[in-house]
Amino acid sequence: MKVEVQSTKLVKPSAPTPNQHRKLGVSFIDDLLFSKHVGIIFYYRAHKRLHEIDTLQRLHRLEESLSETLALFYPLAGRYVEDGLFIDCNDQGVEFIQAKVDGTLQQILQGDVDPDLLHCLSKFPLQAGSNPLVVLQLNEFYCGGLAIGMRFSHKIGDMCTMATFMNSWATACRSGIQEVVPPNFELPSLFPVKEPTFIQWPALPFRKEFALARLKFSGLALSRLKAASNSSDSIANNGQRSRVEIVSALICKALISVDRVTKGLPRPFAFSAPINLRERVQLKIPTNECGNFFAQITSPFAVEEREPSFSGILNLIGDAHRNAKLKYAAIADAGTLCSTVADSLRDCVGMLGRDAANVILIDSWCRFPLYDSDFGWGKPDSVSNTSPPLRSAGLVDSSIDDGGIDAWITLNQDEMVLFKQDPDIVACTS
Repeated sequence: MKVEVQSTKLVKPSAPTPNQHRKLGVSFIDDLLFSKHVGIIFYYRAHKRLHEIDTLQRLHRLEESLSETLALFYPLAGRYVEDGLFIDCNDQGVEFIQAKVDGTLQQILQGDVDPDLLHCLSKFPLQAGSNPLVVLQLNEFYCGGLAIGMRFSHKIGDMCTMATFMNSWATACRSGIQEVVPPNFELPSLFPVKEPTFIQWPALPFRKEFALARLKFSGLALSRLKAASNSSDSIANNGQRSRVEIVSALICKALISVDRVTKGLPRPFAFSAPINLRERVQLKIPTNECGNFFAQITSPFAVEEREPSFSGILNLIGDAHRNAKLKYAAIADAGTLCSTVADSLRDCVGMLGRDAANVILIDSWCRFPLYDSDFGWGKPDSVSNTSPPLRSAGLVDSSIDDGGIDAWITLNQDEMVLFKQDPDIVACTS
């Protein structure tokens, strides 16, 4: 499937950023993160309403509403100044790309996806100080379907921020900018960088080593596993397990089995997952707050000669999530929060840097309002990450609202074959 770029331009805010907002410092979490761009793609089938809208008219409205939205989300149209640890809100704009795809959207929405194709649907900018912080790509398929790819620098926000931005843009396009709830950018003033903190993120391996699979975990299968797990005496006093914890445990157990086959000997295993800190701390955070406000849960555990049980892995993952929530809920001052979050990110980086460890990153976007991005032609039929070049799993709510989860898995090619044959994975996916 070939993706051909038709046009590239910079879309600037519809109104200039006021002088008092032209310089936005980064928060302590922003400072800890790498500046590389991460991505998400929204897929829209060729519904009747989409066919009724002229292509040029649709493109014009998307650009116009994007410009209006950027006037509210002004830091996204700026440029990151690494030496000064701030965003220069200079209104240079976000990159907006129009492309045509010589295939059908159905080819992507069914079966496995080539990770290189996802990268073509969402341009990955080179690392340079003058690059846009956000790149948006509108891909039109021959069938009339659309895929909107979005890349954003992790220096300006997390997935909660990007969901807020995407839904605000969709609302402006569908109903007008007056319907958009203005965002807040107060995290840098609430949690400033007192002194730069350096974290050496490990180099990411080359993409050619990886394969991508999309697995749809059935809502019915997850409900049964959840009911069985929550009735277990082992967690009677520790709260109920969630769908995300169950899927995470299934993935981890399968990877431990794969590791035994490919490596011959059991290795130490670890999983790492982000936790959104909004509404989880006692500190007062403004509503609709944008930026980076999350910590990392990293939980290593020893793998003995005997393969661990699903319930054992589930309890470990569930307890790690529960303990993290309790820990952050008890934090009442900014200094403690800063040091605790920094330690969580160092733990993650330290684990990623150990060659002997079997590590999986599990990033859950479940419960984020990703399917609310209706630009006027209906909600997206699917949402995906862009297959990051590392061993990972991206979890998204199923679009059919049955309690299921779509998992976008990136693994080494030899691991992927064995992973997809795991009996528990096969039993819970369709």
